[in-house]
Amino acid sequence: MALHAVWDRGKWPVGRKEWCKLCPLIGRKENWMLRKMSIWFALALAVAQAALYGAPPAEDWVLPNFAQRLDLTITNPGSTPVDTLVTLPVAGLQKVALGFPGSLAIAVVKDEPGSEYPVMVVPSQADDLDGDGMADEFEFPIALKPHESRQVEIYFSMTLRGQIVYPRAVHAAHNYGYNRQTAALESEIIGYRTYGGFFLDIEGRVAGHMGLYNDLNGYLAAHRNFAVGGDIFHIGDTLGLGGIFLKRDGTIYRPSMNMPDYANKPSAENVPHYRVVADGPLRAIIEATLDHWKVGEDEVAVRARYSIDSGDAFVRCRVRITPVRMRQEDVYQVGAGVRELPQEETAKESGLLLLSGSQQQQTGRLGLALYFNPETAFASTPITTPEGKNEVAVFKKTLSCGASFEEEYAVAGAWEKSGITDLLHYLTSLQSRVNVRVVVSDGRLEQTPQPQRIEGEAY
Repeated sequence: MALHAVWDRGKWPVGRKEWCKLCPLIGRKENWMLRKMSIWFALALAVAQAALYGAPPAEDWVLPNFAQRLDLTITNPGSTPVDTLVTLPVAGLQKVALGFPGSLAIAVVKDEPGSEYPVMVVPSQADDLDGDGMADEFEFPIALKPHESRQVEIYFSMTLRGQIVYPRAVHAAHNYGYNRQTAALESEIIGYRTYGGFFLDIEGRVAGHMGLYNDLNGYLAAHRNFAVGGDIFHIGDTLGLGGIFLKRDGTIYRPSMNMPDYANKPSAENVPHYRVVADGPLRAIIEATLDHWKVGEDEVAVRARYSIDSGDAFVRCRVRITPVRMRQEDVYQVGAGVRELPQEETAKESGLLLLSGSQQQQTGRLGLALYFNPETAFASTPITTPEGKNEVAVFKKTLSCGASFEEEYAVAGAWEKSGITDLLHYLTSLQSRVNVRVVVSDGRLEQTPQPQRIEGEAY
């Protein structure tokens, strides 16, 4: 009777927003009765749906404390192996599995019958992209042979709470050493950071010393050599790695730079601001926003989201530019680029800008790459900035009054002291990982066949 009373009064969460409002109460000791009621409701729902739709065999339900799971099929449609993160948009999955991913979710990948480990738990991560306290994306790793399909089961619960600790392979931070006017992200292979201009700087790793060292490197003297590497790229007054720009009537416009803390000088009125969106364990995401970028007589707002995945050396960049105040007749081209290097070698392929060179003999050679979709962008004539030329890609979509611009590209750096002998070949090889694609199908919600085991010891 009490359970039905709570439901009938409309106090029981029927959607994720309502559920999240209730979660803080459920976690408190004084609300143990509410927590018990939530478990009773999960049991009742599981029994009812199992009776209506049929339940999977009991031996097939590997996490007995979970009332629900989402079954998916992941397929590699290509002719080469893939090893990547599968990113699932939560909004779409909630049409099949209301409340997904709940308060706790665990992903398992099923192997062929007879294998040593027919069910393998894999790390997973839920990302709140917009800061509203609810997950927007859910990801997990998958390795597939050419044309192979694997079954993935994601067990999730509305009542279980806690943190599953997986090995960390990436990291994001809103600082670089003493300086907080920056944001940094890294995998164990390489690190990056941004501090204005919506470009990336590069933190190299020395061969044999891979790891998450951005936080440490921020406190190490830049003029000394350390085994953990350090800042290997001089950006100067250029587009750096992946810097964005606007162009109208032959004039180039670039976003403003931050004033570092250690300069002890006042900051400009309008500079980018940063936040860490996700800090692993599988994907690190940082975001840079500039609410008031004055472009001639116009004004726009910019948001750039940068992400790096475990095991990857490149960063995905997604940029959104929204007119704040713009004249009807003004139309801007939008582009991204990489600065040219001394002693340079260059190459241009479909969807790829490549170059390598040496800025300082002590540092050695480094390579830069910008990856883009040739259906939405094209390599254009280099543009000149105060400290050098820049190879650029220009997007086919333009920015104009009344319409936001949003596009995605990727960038990567490489360093010979990381043990890479052919920088251009290495950066070219990353393009297949940038463009990797898997197919997700057969989204199906299942209910536990043994609801009496939800609140009990797992065995």
